[in-house]
Amino acid sequence: MQSDLSNSATQLKLYQVNYGSFPTALDANYCPTLPIADTARCLKASSGKTFTYTSNGTTFGLTETSTNGISYNVTNSTAPTAGAIITGSPYIQTITAANCPSTRTQVQDARDSHTYWVQKLADNKCWMLTDLGYAGGGTNTYSDTRTLTNGTGGDYNYTVASYYVIPSTTNFTTEPTAPSTSTTGSGQYGYLYNFCAANGGQTGNGACSEFSSTAVNTAISICPSGWRLPTGNGGEFGALNTAINGGSTTTDAGLIGAPWLGQRNGYWGGFDYFDGQDTYGFYWSSTQVSADIVNVLFFFDTYANPADVSGKISGMAVRCVAA
Repeated sequence: MQSDLSNSATQLKLYQVNYGSFPTALDANYCPTLPIADTARCLKASSGKTFTYTSNGTTFGLTETSTNGISYNVTNSTAPTAGAIITGSPYIQTITAANCPSTRTQVQDARDSHTYWVQKLADNKCWMLTDLGYAGGGTNTYSDTRTLTNGTGGDYNYTVASYYVIPSTTNFTTEPTAPSTSTTGSGQYGYLYNFCAANGGQTGNGACSEFSSTAVNTAISICPSGWRLPTGNGGEFGALNTAINGGSTTTDAGLIGAPWLGQRNGYWGGFDYFDGQDTYGFYWSSTQVSADIVNVLFFFDTYANPADVSGKISGMAVRCVAA
């Protein structure tokens, strides 16, 4: 097994020399699938043993496991050693609707290294399972950084893309610490955003204006590259509620439980006015109703409405879906 891993590490490093990064995934035959297939560098596990691989392009971790449970691992910077290790969660920007994992998987945002969970759910959509906690700026590898203003302590503003920090509740994490997995609707609220920020500060439509009901450009949002805001007025939020909450309008139990783990994050209402934490959950959709009203997912213990409405000037949470 140590020989297998040594040889495989050499293959991965040759790949990195040729293509500028390590492959971020391997196909079923242990061949690289990103950024380009190279069957000459398929990794070889010995008979009766399997590989587990993860990479964010700049680091990798490879574990080989036998049928009797013995495992060895190697990384881009370590020699083969006993025990399983997976390092370097993949970037969320490399996860698509097509390659979305069917099990709960930790990823990191290439912009700021904050970690999230993602999974393809019963509605056949690839969802973030953690509230977004992006404050703007960062590394622009995927051309998806945004300019945001910390509006905490300020007044309402339609036209400035703003985020709001809930006092003493935000619990952001970076590699290798896993983010919150709260099943009670509390614990990791992420930041709250006005509608302008949720839509990436785009102009020329209703995203950052109180006077326009022109539909937003759904290809632009605060979400990582390849991800977007869900649709409202039922839409993707409606399909999600049907798939994981039985379509109920009288309980949010399926929404705050596994796997989606929705948060009762409350809302921001201006001048440090935060309300409803641990009681109400609000999530932006990309669907406008009028010049100042937007469809949202709204829920609490005895209520769930995937086609509710709210003013787009408020601060609410974001969960992204793979495009």
